[in-house]
Amino acid sequence: MSEETLRLSVEKLVYGGYGLARAGGRVVFVRYAAPKELVDAEILKERSDYSEAVVRKVIVPSSSRREPFCPHYGDCGGCQLQHLDYTSQLTAKEEILRDSLSRIGKIKDIKMLDPIPSGQEAGYRIRVQFKVSKGKVGFFRWNSREVVEVDSCPLAHPKINELLPKLKEVAVHIKELQEIHVLYSPSEEEFLLKFLTPTEMERDLLFKLKEDLLPKEVVGVGNYSRLRLFLNRRFWIGRDYTYIRVGRWTFRVSADSFFQVNHTLWERFISAVTENVSFKKAVDLHCGVGFFTLPLSEKGNFVEGADANGSAVDDAEYNAKINGRDNVAFVKSDAYRFLKSRGGEVIDLVLLDPPRGGLEEGEIEILAKNKPERIVYVSCNPSTLARDLKVLLKRGYVLEGTRLVDMFPQTYHVESVSYLRVSE
Repeated sequence: MSEETLRLSVEKLVYGGYGLARAGGRVVFVRYAAPKELVDAEILKERSDYSEAVVRKVIVPSSSRREPFCPHYGDCGGCQLQHLDYTSQLTAKEEILRDSLSRIGKIKDIKMLDPIPSGQEAGYRIRVQFKVSKGKVGFFRWNSREVVEVDSCPLAHPKINELLPKLKEVAVHIKELQEIHVLYSPSEEEFLLKFLTPTEMERDLLFKLKEDLLPKEVVGVGNYSRLRLFLNRRFWIGRDYTYIRVGRWTFRVSADSFFQVNHTLWERFISAVTENVSFKKAVDLHCGVGFFTLPLSEKGNFVEGADANGSAVDDAEYNAKINGRDNVAFVKSDAYRFLKSRGGEVIDLVLLDPPRGGLEEGEIEILAKNKPERIVYVSCNPSTLARDLKVLLKRGYVLEGTRLVDMFPQTYHVESVSYLRVSE
């Protein structure tokens, strides 16, 4: 590691949670910096076109700087923005979103709509993935595979932190344990747990741990392996689903289905996506368990949801029944195949909620040909959002507005909703 230290003036925050500074005409990305402050920073890495550094001493602090509330901040890599007050985090994320749309998307006159802040700065996560190594249970360091052990995580729902000591006890008994995935239902007050190991666990051991060591609120446990980004279920013990209530909606959520992480803004998020829409036919791509699909179904004649995850589609079909929605249908399909199979159909509204990589080239082409009157684009990555919007605007759409949804306070993640309409 280089021991070179530079005195830097930080201009602003950029995606990834870095402060942007310049030294001798070279860009420096600085961890744990705040906008408009003077810092001494140690160079960590030299790249061909930029350097990466970390704050070692704050000379002139920003007015937005505060003391982090987690004792592990700076060691654990899970949070990047705890040293900023929450209002400044929101402002920085809106600026990052606007800058991405302008710089990458070449979009002018961007209309930023009122943001949706998290209902709480902490205690908002109902899903947590703990890393396990050499008996330590915690999270990776920033840009490292080393596990930082934690006694609690302030971002996790308090009930998950109450469970953590028991998870550490379990970790002692499971050889080669790599990760523990926790899903908590605030409405049912119960947990589903996944234990990831490179080789298959003994079923009897996991059964014994569930019955003798874990509290009764843990209704199901499973043994999984990881293949890059995908999890493979080996076996499951107990119930492999729970129910989560969001306002007047009830969702069955299975262990292998996705659900939005931040329980403090679920209802406002649904409103932001479904308000002011009407349609004869709508399509919800990447629909998951029907989180947006079911509320959307009240606004028009018929909605079709598609998702490549079979578990999520099974849940979505069940959720349509228990919520009394008979004008929805769900298909197990990736977005491209689904759109291709509906080519030529008149679709008034398409809801997009793609993964971080954004839309595939084929998806955009079919969308542009089919020309649904309205597109609502939920994004978790401002760079790929900007790239996709640039294409859609060239193909005959206008951007009516974009709204920040702060799904992940204290982290660099930028979630948003954008509203597009076919130009007259």
